Amino acid sequence: MILRAAVIDVETTGLNPAQDETVEFAIVLFSFDPFTGRVVEELEAYSGLRDPGRPIPPGATEKHGIRDEDVRGRRLDEERIRAILRRAHYLIAHNAAFDRGFVERLFPETRQMQWLCSMDGIAWRRKGFLSKGLQSLLAAHKIAPGSAHRALDDARATMRLLATEKPGGGTYLQELLPKLKAK
Repeated sequence: MILRAAVIDVETTGLNPAQDETVEFAIVLFSFDPFTGRVVEELEAYSGLRDPGRPIPPGATEKHGIRDEDVRGRRLDEERIRAILRRAHYLIAHNAAFDRGFVERLFPETRQMQWLCSMDGIAWRRKGFLSKGLQSLLAAHKIAPGSAHRALDDARATMRLLATEKPGGGTYLQELLPKLKAK
C-alpha cells in the first residue's frame, strides 16, 4: 500500500491568521509507504505568490524577502492547489499551529483533512536536538535548506527531513504518522 501526503508551507504578512495574509503558498505532494515511512517519490509541487491587498510589513519582508512589487497583482492557482489537496491522505506542516490557520482560511476544505505537525509531532529535543526549528534541524541533518523562509524550499526541505533515516532505524515520517496495523 502506498499513500500520499502534502507538505505545505506559507509565508505571510504577520503571525495572526485572522488578521494577516498569505503572500506565498507552496505544496509538495509525495508518495510513501505508511508502514516503513519510506518516501517513494515527489509527485507534484506548486508554489505561488499572492497579493495580500495591502503593503507587506517591513518585518515580514525582512524574514522572507518577499516585497510588495513581487506580489502585486499575483494570485494563487487555487484550482491546481485544490487538485493536489484532493490527492493527499495527510497534510504536513513544520509548524502546523501556524500554517494551518492561514491554509484553512484560503482553503476551508482542509479543516476536514488530517494534519500532522513535523515540528511538534516528533520528539526532537528528546532525541538530543537543541531546537525543533526547521533550519536548525536541517543543519543538524546536513540537509541543504535552499532559501530559508521561502515556501517551496521549506516544504521540500521538510519532506527531505521526514525521509531521513533515524539513528536506530526507521524514518522521521514513520514516527510522525498515525500508527497503522498491517493487514
